Amino acid sequence: MIDKLDQQLAAGLRGDFVTGQRLCDELEKERPYCHRAAFNRGWYEMMKGNLLEGHKCLDRGRNEKVFGNTHTMDRSNRPLWRGERGVTVMMRMEGGLGDQIHAIRYAKDIADYGNKVVIDGCEHLADLMIDVEGVSALCQHEAAMGVYHDYWVPSMSVQIPLGLEYKDVSGEPYIRRTAKSEGKIGVKWSGNPMFEHQQHRLFDHKLMFDMLENHDCISLQKYDKETEGLVEAPFWMEQQPLDSWSQTRAQISRCDLVITSCTSVAHLAGAMGVKTWIVVPILPYYLWALPGNKTPYYDSVTLFRQEEYGNWEAPFKAMTEQLQLQLKQKVAA
Repeated sequence: MIDKLDQQLAAGLRGDFVTGQRLCDELEKERPYCHRAAFNRGWYEMMKGNLLEGHKCLDRGRNEKVFGNTHTMDRSNRPLWRGERGVTVMMRMEGGLGDQIHAIRYAKDIADYGNKVVIDGCEHLADLMIDVEGVSALCQHEAAMGVYHDYWVPSMSVQIPLGLEYKDVSGEPYIRRTAKSEGKIGVKWSGNPMFEHQQHRLFDHKLMFDMLENHDCISLQKYDKETEGLVEAPFWMEQQPLDSWSQTRAQISRCDLVITSCTSVAHLAGAMGVKTWIVVPILPYYLWALPGNKTPYYDSVTLFRQEEYGNWEAPFKAMTEQLQLQLKQKVAA
């Protein structure tokens, strides 16, 4: 007999959220102490608009090692930050690079409590993070033990001590552009294949290329056989070095529009306030769980959602129509 947890996951993957929610409710009654069931329920709470409760449920996934990173454990034995004021708080960044770009926004919220905020994060993102309001200092994971702090907080659960609901989240840019727009369309067609659920967000790159061939595009796809796949940019798409996040930031700054799958580039472009279209699978990442084509996290982002598992026709048709409309408006102007 198939376990209800597996049934719930299967329902979500095929977009049957009614069945998924029903199984959530049943599991909550039958297994109130099951952290895996609570973790799965977190996504559905967010879908219903309950951001704080959703994060409390997701946080229970740490007990099953299905949420956050093990390196976030504070080896200096400092206590978790729970809203104290006038102290030094170390926010330990976790998840993928996109998760870290998203989470750095909360440094300002912590600082608004009258606190000094130290970021323990990935060295590759240092040039981005140091510019964010609220950040007092940066350190790398390996050096974090020697940096003074009174409290620490894991970045993917910082919403809990901050008590944030969706209405409290700002969608305004928090990472500045480094150049003026040149009217380019920035394009990224796949994420890191090492991502746990990459197979669910992966679409045929030809869908992207066919849609954009007659537009002035620049590749935001870092070509790396080990981490980014084997599909190179087509000959008609401009390519520039993307060996650092500073370079990626500079190229995004040249764009009027960025079109991408759910990747770290999507978060950076959104954080910069660049108009961004994100193609998301029918069961999206928890940050996109709230229904609709907009997100409270980034005012400049529009979500184009898959409507049927395995079928990417609907989001690309919608994007193509929007591009044609924009082209007509530009010609008319």
